[in-house]
Amino acid sequence: DDSTMSMCSKSMESAIRPSSTLPRGGTCRPVAAIEAGMLAGAEIVPGSDAEIVASHCTKDLSWLQPSIDSLEILGTKVIDVHIYSKCGLAPIGAPAGAHLHTLPNLGRNDQVYAEYLATRHHSLPGQVFFLKDSSFHYGGHDFKKYERSAVQMAQELRTRGFSCGRAPPHCGPAGNGSQWHERAVLEAFVLRNYKEKHTQRLRGGAPVNATFNSPTQSIGAWLASVLSQPTYSELRAREVWPVCYGGSFAARREQILRVSAADWAALAKSLSRADNLEEGHYMERSWAALLSPPLPTNVARQLLCHPAVKKAPYSGMLLATVGHHTHKHTHKHTHTNTHTHTHTHTHTHTH
Repeated sequence: DDSTMSMCSKSMESAIRPSSTLPRGGTCRPVAAIEAGMLAGAEIVPGSDAEIVASHCTKDLSWLQPSIDSLEILGTKVIDVHIYSKCGLAPIGAPAGAHLHTLPNLGRNDQVYAEYLATRHHSLPGQVFFLKDSSFHYGGHDFKKYERSAVQMAQELRTRGFSCGRAPPHCGPAGNGSQWHERAVLEAFVLRNYKEKHTQRLRGGAPVNATFNSPTQSIGAWLASVLSQPTYSELRAREVWPVCYGGSFAARREQILRVSAADWAALAKSLSRADNLEEGHYMERSWAALLSPPLPTNVARQLLCHPAVKKAPYSGMLLATVGHHTHKHTHKHTHTNTHTHTHTHTHTHTH
């Protein structure tokens, strides 16, 4: 969703939650404090063998070898690098010995990852790093400040089993974003329009929006149609999902194996419908939940005291900070003398 950061502030202004959802005692703890409590008793798993799965289209991959070197210093031994090239260009800067796979230009990075998980389900390393070729190519873009290195991901894997390659967005008058999303809001997410300038196609073909829209009506409907009943039911039983934006992340083997090879294959097939497709945005919002265990109910309820963003692109995101959330309402009154007077009233709500 690299096109959506400019919409962050606008979508976060709609974050509202009734005070009746505050936990007993009326205290809403900051998300960081809740997360610290979750990590306090977490088992620390040492580094292990790892593979890197890189989805390539046009970007230089010279950043990969330094990432591998840094991981090995940390104690994570990269035993294989798999580069999946989709746009008909030979990768530049690929590490020596990397395995190059050429695939049809369908489904982008999400299809690559699901295909790998389906075919390698029986022979996975201890950790897998899933990285887009554009992971470290943001330059002066807003996303640069949210970028997380392979080492940061590896460190988080030691306690969580899943780690995102991008920190949650921190913007908007309503507060800072978090990785946590209210499932009931998120499952209604749709993205019916996508700007042509953000497509990665190199050559001609059908207009993007001719094939972009999913036959299903929301992320929830799509998951229900693709996943096995046990996997989907387990996901839907959760009140809160983690979401990883950006398309780069890492996971430990035991988390990957929570989902069957058949489910990964079904996701890969669904993501092969077109090059640029709505289902890819659904999948982006599903990776972290699929690759993470459910939160304890009491922790989920603590997180749900925070206001949730109600609009795309960050539908369901729980705001991380506790404080004043400001919503501006503008009222315009037009008089017969043709002069328009605008009055802006600002109401501050405290959560």
